[in-house]
Amino acid sequence: MEPIIIKKSNDWRRIDLPEPILVAHQPEFLPWTSYISKATMGDVYFIVDTVQFMKEGFQNRNKIRIKNEPGWQWLTIPVLLAKKKFTNLSEVKINDKIKWRRKHLSAIKYSYGSTPYFNEIYPELEKIYGDFNGEFLVEFVVSIIKYAFNKFGINIPVYRTSELKKLGYNLEGEKSDLAINMCKVVQAGSFIFGQYGRRYIEKEKFLNHDIEYAFQKFEHPIYSQIHDQFMPEMSFIDLLFNHGTNSIKILKKSNYEKE
Repeated sequence: MEPIIIKKSNDWRRIDLPEPILVAHQPEFLPWTSYISKATMGDVYFIVDTVQFMKEGFQNRNKIRIKNEPGWQWLTIPVLLAKKKFTNLSEVKINDKIKWRRKHLSAIKYSYGSTPYFNEIYPELEKIYGDFNGEFLVEFVVSIIKYAFNKFGINIPVYRTSELKKLGYNLEGEKSDLAINMCKVVQAGSFIFGQYGRRYIEKEKFLNHDIEYAFQKFEHPIYSQIHDQFMPEMSFIDLLFNHGTNSIKILKKSNYEKE
């Protein structure tokens, strides 16, 4: 397979590493600000949906801010799981017998109805929920991720690893091997790890393939929230509802570390 040609991003938040810079992450529903910030760092983004579905993870749930104790609540997409021990994330279907869309929108409206940017953000989310007619979890989650990228001005190519595999690209392996194979697809000169990448990176493999790497060093922004004192690690919509177009400046440019 011929590699995909990627142009260098002109985003002011792009970090200074050899191009193209590949950023990759598993899909997360209503991702938090670190997820969004990581995407600003590179030239191309891979949504890694060819991994195992993790129960009680962030693939189908995330947090929104509420007034009552403990100050936050989960929004969870109910899923149908096969009886087999391991289920590929790209194969997980939504359980539409449960009225999850109405429940989500009601919770969002109740929580953020009095925020400064509710009248802008809520109709956009309502449309995403209303327009979705698929059956797979990843399809809906990706629509939310792309919406988030758009709101934060992230204009780089986005690919799902499941779709790339169907096209014939080799995306086998785990951890460092998978990262290197992903880099080969776009001839990446650099790869961005999350903060836990140090736990499993095999540095010599990147050196042998002449691929540089860096670790995101995210510093959570502190901003005013509608409910009492600030609570971190909420979904990106919390920042949008409270600060709208100013959210990009509040999130800032992500820090990183090289070795």
